[in-house]
Amino acid sequence: MSSAALIPVAAGMGSVFGSMYLDARLLLGKDLVQIRAGGLSNIHHALWTYRDRLHYYYRFKDQAKAHPNRVFLYFEGKEYTLRQLEKASNRMAHWLLSLNIHKDGRTMKIGDIELVDVVCMMHQNHPTFYIVLLAISKIGAIPALINTNLSGDSLAHCVTVAKASMLIFDPVYETQVESISAKLSEQNIRLYAYGESTETGEIPDLHIASAVTPMVLESFSERDTSESYLKGINLQDPAYLIYTSGTTGLPKAAISQHARICYGMSMYSKTAGIKENQRVYCVLPLYHSSGLIVASSVTLFAGGSIVLGRKFSASRFWNDCVDYKVDVFSYIGEFCRYLLSQPPHPLERKHHVQLVYGNGMRPDIWNKFRDRFNIPKICEFYAATEAPTSMFNVNSNDFGAGAVGFRGRLMRSFRRELKIIKIDPITEDPLRGKDGFCIQCPYGEQGELLVMIDEASPVQFSGYYKNNEATTKKVLTDVFVKGDAYFRSGDLLHVDADGFFFFGDRVGDTFRWKSENVATTEVAQAVSTFPGITEANIYGALVPNHDGRAGMAAIVIGQEGIDFKAFYQHLSKKLPRYAIPVFIRFVPSMEMTGTFKQQKVEYRNQGIDLAKIPEEGSIYWLQKDTYVPFTKEDLNKLEAGKSKL
Repeated sequence: MSSAALIPVAAGMGSVFGSMYLDARLLLGKDLVQIRAGGLSNIHHALWTYRDRLHYYYRFKDQAKAHPNRVFLYFEGKEYTLRQLEKASNRMAHWLLSLNIHKDGRTMKIGDIELVDVVCMMHQNHPTFYIVLLAISKIGAIPALINTNLSGDSLAHCVTVAKASMLIFDPVYETQVESISAKLSEQNIRLYAYGESTETGEIPDLHIASAVTPMVLESFSERDTSESYLKGINLQDPAYLIYTSGTTGLPKAAISQHARICYGMSMYSKTAGIKENQRVYCVLPLYHSSGLIVASSVTLFAGGSIVLGRKFSASRFWNDCVDYKVDVFSYIGEFCRYLLSQPPHPLERKHHVQLVYGNGMRPDIWNKFRDRFNIPKICEFYAATEAPTSMFNVNSNDFGAGAVGFRGRLMRSFRRELKIIKIDPITEDPLRGKDGFCIQCPYGEQGELLVMIDEASPVQFSGYYKNNEATTKKVLTDVFVKGDAYFRSGDLLHVDADGFFFFGDRVGDTFRWKSENVATTEVAQAVSTFPGITEANIYGALVPNHDGRAGMAAIVIGQEGIDFKAFYQHLSKKLPRYAIPVFIRFVPSMEMTGTFKQQKVEYRNQGIDLAKIPEEGSIYWLQKDTYVPFTKEDLNKLEAGKSKL
């Protein structure tokens, strides 16, 4: 070959190597994945808005029309096609219409609730969950998704704060609902039971509600309802309510908008790379965003199928993955840690899983999980039910392992909504400079993540339903310039020079345990009302080899002492299991801050480290239905991974 002919070849190679160098230096490829996904999502969103098809039910309706015989749901050996789910939800929707539950333009049919009717639903992971959800949605009402672990005051609060006209619940939760039925009756909230047992015809002996049986539903049409109920949706309109704990105590009803859900369906599926006809394994609770939006809705949009489990089982996990030919697993970090703690399984490397995506996989197990179970790709994301943003870390090697998200130089040049600011280590309030504005953290320094509230964005912070006070607390103004506004995430993160974001901890009066957010104020109220306890300070304590923080209560007691069994019974009636303190610390008096607030930081830092706690023999922990002394031997077992909570 002549030297002249080599010139274009060399130029081409130089261009290739130049591109490779820029990609390695600036990580352009990782940015371009998210930029492309965001661009496609914006196009979808614009088309849906233009065609007045922004209601999220249209995403199901379109798939059911195009692929009616596609199996969308695999559950305990049974298959459910899109058409089967559509017909079942149509019957239930017509039943709801017969009860005058629907949206008629913007006029409420029951009571004086603004916008549309709200129907609370309390269901386990089961096909009936989707049927009820779709039925409520297709007539323009708002489903409010109740956490099935709740009971007592927390459960009553969730139903009443939503201003719901009715509660539909699975009969397995009748005992929990019965305990609050009198309160709901005072609010004229009607009760109906529909779930696995009513669907199969095994009608339970209900005392507080009417059963919605197959015989009842068969009298209603399986034809679709009018599209008029789905029209006129704007950016701020709620699709459903999902409850989240926070600093105000009882659960808050966070608004999930149609625009946010539909945008997320597209963004998540394109970024993670979920493909048509893939099977996604979901054992996350469907009443949470992680199960309903991140797993189910994203899979629906991608044209895949859900393999649904009632709950997570480490011993059954790999069998399910192989038996159902699972391609993708939607995780939370605790699940990954549980799987790693199991003895070797003969199928743990003989599966078809190509991708796991979710949030909460901690850096200390990231590579161990991928290497042991032969997982080619991990897609970790950062988001919250009410946060007006999300970010992703699509990872196939050690580089960036453990990061919850990534924003390279290219994305940061035009996506500037994320800021990390300095906060006071004691009060955890934002620190401001001499100019009165917040101080941004440099690379590597941990601070609170803020998200700019941009009215032009398709993803908005809509706040909390009927709770202006809680909504206002989540917004920080005059942050960097006069008049700006940012959403307070309540999360401590840091970002490195490459653009990888790493999660540190929660801020203030909430912590995460067993995949649930726990509000310390709600727990403190329950603890403090037990006889003999004069003061209680609730916080989360790190536990070796466990994700999140376990609930811990520093308490001051009177001379009469405390009956531990009675104390546990008291708490179990007022709190869900995950919110009951795992550890108790007896203190002679409660430490306070300079502004006379309870001191949590020092207690939290000491945690369950007996060497740091001055009061010898003051720590107790929950064992079955009582509290017993927590010893050095117990701590050693936790540190060695020989004891699990």
